[in-house]
This record gives sequence, C-alpha cells and structure tokens, in this order.
Amino acid sequence: MQILNQLETEPISLEEEERRHTRRLLLGILCALILTGSVFSGYIYLRKRHERQIAATETTAAEANRKAPPKVEVLVDDAVTNGGKSVLAGTVHNISNESLHNVAVELQLRKRTGGATETRVITPDSNELPPDGRVRYQVEVQVQDYVSATFLRVVSGSDRAAVPAKAMPGAPRPAMDAPAPKTIIVGRPAPKEGEFLNTEKNPQKVP
Repeated sequence: MQILNQLETEPISLEEEERRHTRRLLLGILCALILTGSVFSGYIYLRKRHERQIAATETTAAEANRKAPPKVEVLVDDAVTNGGKSVLAGTVHNISNESLHNVAVELQLRKRTGGATETRVITPDSNELPPDGRVRYQVEVQVQDYVSATFLRVVSGSDRAAVPAKAMPGAPRPAMDAPAPKTIIVGRPAPKEGEFLNTEKNPQKVP
C-alpha cells in the first residue's frame, strides 16, 4: 500500500510528459486518417454504385426502346461552333398516331476534364407534339467544358417516360466560307538613267 501511494504521488518528468503527449498526438492523427479514409472509401463506393445503377437503368430503357416500334424520329444536326460556344440542335418528328405531351430531349454530354458524363434535358420550342408534328430543339454549351454530345432519348408525359425513338443524321455542318482572293501588285522599279527595259514588246540588243 505504501509503494502504491508512492507511485501515485511521484511527479512525472517533463520528458515523459512530452513523450506521452507525442504518442497521444500520433494516435489522434492515425485515428483521423483512418476515419477520413473510411469516409472517402464509402463515398467512392456509393458513387460507383449510383453510376452503375444509372447506367443499368439507361441500358434497360435503351433496349426497351430498340425492341418497341419507334414513335418519333429524331434528326440530329451536326454541332455548329460559334465563338466559344457549340450549338446542339435537331428536329423531333412524331411518326405515331397518338399525340405526345410534355416532350423533351435528353443529350449526354461528356466533359472535357475528367471524362465524366452529364445528362442535359432540353425542352423543344413546343412540348406538345401531335401526329406527324415536328418540333425543333436547341441548346448552347461551352466548347471549353465539353468534348462531345450524344443523343440519348426522347421523354414525354408527366412521368418523363422514354419514347421509342429512331435517331438519324440531320442538317450537316455549314461549309466554311472560302477566303476572298487577294491581288498583290508588285511595282516595277523605274529605270535608272542610261538603262533600258528589255521586254517582249520592246526587244533590245544586249551587247
């Protein structure tokens, strides 16, 4: 009992206190790194799973659209670059015998940095499409942000259900204007005194 009381009341040296503080600090840093790594790993896992679910849903919808007879034809125009922007446009043609309501076009944009994809929903000039009706869609994106754009699908209705569609090439990219021809006039130096010009119209004998 006397030895125990002596150990409890014995002061701790400064060096021992610093070592204990260093160990506690290192242990705290290690726990923080483990916790951060666990949170980051969980985020990456959930993000990958979400991307796989979206891809699977889009693949299923695309397969269903391919099997069903198309209700719309989509003429996808070539992208036109104007300054720092790219214009993505096309025409949606209702080839079915039913009217389509709340029509929208979805494009898949691939980002220039990182290669990730983004789905852009475009509302046409009119979202009501009667049988044999046509409607134009158009959107502008920054060239510096995206490297490509792909037609994804047409949706309609209050639930944004996919409409069986058939995509075809639309208007080609306008041809670039040829540069205007330039006429370059080269001045002929004036003859010096005592010299002459020997031309086809005025041949001279050269000594």
